[in-house]
Amino acid sequence: MTGLVRKATLTACGMLVAASAFAGVPSPGNSSLPVPAFFTMVGHSLGVADALGTFSITVRDLANNPISGSSVVLDFVAGSDLIPASDQLDAAASTVNCPSKTVRKFTDVTGVVSFTVVGGSNNGGATAGAGLNAVKVYADGVLLGSLTAAVLDQDGAGGAGANDLSVWLADQGSGFYFGRSDYDYDTTLGANDLSLWLAAQGSGASSESGTLCP
Repeated sequence: MTGLVRKATLTACGMLVAASAFAGVPSPGNSSLPVPAFFTMVGHSLGVADALGTFSITVRDLANNPISGSSVVLDFVAGSDLIPASDQLDAAASTVNCPSKTVRKFTDVTGVVSFTVVGGSNNGGATAGAGLNAVKVYADGVLLGSLTAAVLDQDGAGGAGANDLSVWLADQGSGFYFGRSDYDYDTTLGANDLSLWLAAQGSGASSESGTLCP
């Protein structure tokens, strides 16, 4: 084997090793989160989660290939006001860890996973809580980015109802920004958020609260 051929062979082997190392490692740059980076935590009706809250995440590796079976975790620990339900009412088997405030699912063969997060908040009326980016998203332990969670069931009881409207009004009138009350995802609280909450409440799809983590 000539030196030139040996060098070319070693280079090709090195490229294969590098490609192999990239395969299966989630890439924040190649993966996709919702745009804008928000989602809405919802209630349910007769055990069916409100589809208004459904969103998807795509996990790709460093070589831009979709990763099947990737463990995707939504971490709520930075949102003191955000409480996932212990039962996500999800036929696709979400796993909830209440002490860690996480919800986990696995990607399908195309690298996509869909969540509909059942949960609520502990808002008593402008109660201290998260602004933007309180929910961290991990895939196989790699941080993909952060999302802001709006919440229909503001007080965590009785589904989306009159008291939730009252505490939303307190949020809006406080002069502070709370991600839980931003239903149009524009980083301000105003009339359009109220309109969207009223439409969601009127649909009846979040008329019941989930069983919130303690």
